[in-house]
Amino acid sequence: MKTLKEYIESVIQKHDVRIKLICDCNDDVCDRIEKHLEKYDAERISRPNKTILMKRPLDFPNVDMAEVYIIDFTANLPVSPEMLRQELVNLLSISESQIVVRMANEPREIEAQHDEADELFHKKPVELKAKLGTDYDKDEAPKEKASDLYGDKYNSAFLKELKKLSDARKKETKTKLVKDPDVPVTMPEIGDPKGVEKTSPLSKTTKPGKQPSFART
Repeated sequence: MKTLKEYIESVIQKHDVRIKLICDCNDDVCDRIEKHLEKYDAERISRPNKTILMKRPLDFPNVDMAEVYIIDFTANLPVSPEMLRQELVNLLSISESQIVVRMANEPREIEAQHDEADELFHKKPVELKAKLGTDYDKDEAPKEKASDLYGDKYNSAFLKELKKLSDARKKETKTKLVKDPDVPVTMPEIGDPKGVEKTSPLSKTTKPGKQPSFART
């Protein structure tokens, strides 16, 4: 069975916090930080862990060539990262751009840890080159040729394609000739381009000026 102290410790919520500094963390600075963290009932305060000299630290993009000191601690009382940051700025007399305070379980901090690990152990240093005012590299050249996008060759191919589409449309919409005996012989039938003389089927059996006769049944 748990004792009262063990039960209280299991109920108390822990808050893991990470402090990052790019100023010198000597013994005096560390002692002042540890003493200040007592107000948050801090425990397990780590000694500053210094990274290698980095050209551009991820959490300090406006700083070139700096070492980052990392201090982790666990607090038994709630911690506001922004408030603690301002307190340490005033305590150490440093600029706000020299310190970052985050909760250790923040997604942004977890992502920053992964990025730092990739940069330190897996990725080779990237050489940055100025591109303004320089010629394009071969891999930056467009895949299409200039003649395929404009010019006489492009215009000729475009007109040929239009003609093919026009011919295909005319072929599809061409109307077949329809022979209609009721249409006057001097009028064009459906599908005729112009009026032509035609012979009505009735003219073969009926003389002009007479009506056709029908036999009685």
